[in-house]
Amino acid sequence: MRILKVNSVLLAVLLSFLLPLRAEIRRGLTARDYYNELYTAGELDHVAGTYACFQDDPMVDSFFIFQDSKSLRNSLIATHAFGKLPEVTQELMKKDLLMVRGYAKGIPGKGEEFLEKDEGSWISDQRMFDDNTPIQIRFTINWQTLRYKYAVEVLNMDSTYRSEVASFGHCEQVPAEAQARGEE
Repeated sequence: MRILKVNSVLLAVLLSFLLPLRAEIRRGLTARDYYNELYTAGELDHVAGTYACFQDDPMVDSFFIFQDSKSLRNSLIATHAFGKLPEVTQELMKKDLLMVRGYAKGIPGKGEEFLEKDEGSWISDQRMFDDNTPIQIRFTINWQTLRYKYAVEVLNMDSTYRSEVASFGHCEQVPAEAQARGEE
């Protein structure tokens, strides 16, 4: 009987340690966790990083950052760096663009996505999802609340709207010191 009591106590102690570990492993990291790691390490892309955006679902492990070309252009002009850029880059920077960089599990996507102003939104160039399906990205933000809608619009072959897959969330300004660290 005494062995049973000791084993029961030992089992209870082991379970009290293992259950929280199992819950932590199952939970995984969120987009916010990955963002915080990159922020602390000074590894956010400073070119695209004035705002960080997170989906409403806290279990999503991806996020994106963006900056408008006007802010970047003004910063480059103020530091006399704009004139040193290649002419092609200068012409691109003169447009009203959003530069967006996505991160999946803390890993940056391949380059920035450039979105051009389209009335109350910004859109990407059209591209082909497959041989018969053109798509484009549309980003809409309410600047007062920083709530956003990020949609992949599925188009017909004549470029008319067919449907979309959208995500919604909230953006926040990346602190200036994080932006400055990335420029060093």
